[in-house]
Amino acid sequence: MDFDWGTFLTAHASAIFALAGALGGGILSFVGALLLKKREFSLSVTGKLLDRRIAAHEKVIALATEMRVMVALGGGSASGEVRRAPQVMISRDTFEDWFTRFTQLSLEGTSWLSTATKREVNFIQDYLITLHLYLEQVPSDQFLGLGEIIRQDFVDLSSSLEKTAFTFFQSGVRKLQPDSLGKWHKYKRGETERRLGSTLLVTNQSAFSQAQNDGQAR
Repeated sequence: MDFDWGTFLTAHASAIFALAGALGGGILSFVGALLLKKREFSLSVTGKLLDRRIAAHEKVIALATEMRVMVALGGGSASGEVRRAPQVMISRDTFEDWFTRFTQLSLEGTSWLSTATKREVNFIQDYLITLHLYLEQVPSDQFLGLGEIIRQDFVDLSSSLEKTAFTFFQSGVRKLQPDSLGKWHKYKRGETERRLGSTLLVTNQSAFSQAQNDGQAR
């Protein structure tokens, strides 16, 4: 005799619906828990990436602040200002140590920096490499005097670096993804050359050459 499904369903409708409801609720709970776990994982990864980006930009701001620290040389300049020079120019050893530190700290977080900050960091590295070359044969005791000449360069570079880094906190920090590594990490060559050419370092290259000659004459 054939089984009467109609009679069976009618007789057990409430039980069947209860079972279907429980099964459906279980599936929905499982899917909901799975989506929640996926979201928690995504937020955790995003949080870790954001922490690295924030730390990288904070290091850059700290380096920018160090560039503005000055030492008084005593007396006043022709413009009536107190004579000052960057603290990192106190001696050759001081400058070498700071130059190495700047390079190491900025490179550590390069991948996490915004493109604008990365380009500014690279420009300052170009400036510092040029300065390092100019100082190569200059006696250590003449560093502060030359530092006084290029003091405003350090102030301007510090401000521009700090500004680009703060731009990240104003807008870039809301981006869940870091800037593409495929973007070129330096300014165009023409812009780099123009900016370097307008610095006090390059326009006063003769002062460095004279300091070098004086050192060799001793």
